[in-house]
Amino acid sequence: MEKTSEKIPWWWPALAVLALLTGCAASEPQQSTPSNAQPAPAIAPAAESAAAQQSGLTGLWEGTSTSNCMPFQPDIGRCNAVVKITLNIFQQGSTLTGRYTCTIGNMVCRDSNTTGTIADGKVRDGAAALRVMLPDGSSCLFNGRPSNNTMTGSYFCMQGGGYIEQGRFQVQRNY
Repeated sequence: MEKTSEKIPWWWPALAVLALLTGCAASEPQQSTPSNAQPAPAIAPAAESAAAQQSGLTGLWEGTSTSNCMPFQPDIGRCNAVVKITLNIFQQGSTLTGRYTCTIGNMVCRDSNTTGTIADGKVRDGAAALRVMLPDGSSCLFNGRPSNNTMTGSYFCMQGGGYIEQGRFQVQRNY
């Protein structure tokens, strides 16, 4: 009886390593700033003064957020999840700060995050951008356009460098 042994061709491991390296090289490059670089101004002075002169977004904003159904969504059960949200916003010039709360709609709040802090918010060109930091270490970016005491827009949440949820929101000012 003849014994045959199946060997892996020598080029298979080389091909696997090449595929791994190609995949890693395809990711977004890290950006670095030279140590002598001057930071660019965040907001043009005219836009900042216009934001300071407008009536402001200070107030209690209440409404809902609805998650989208994304391909490869980490938690497929949250497809079209609706939760009630509150944004307690304080505006000083073009800077927004405040608190975020979430309560049950047709679904519980993502990872039971019922509170958060508006850590970084800006008003620019009539739009509001808010970064909400949540207790589990994730953050959500809300981008909306206020009009007549209603703000509508989109949001996306990230954790560990990846998107974990995105959707849309609508809130009304209730002071």
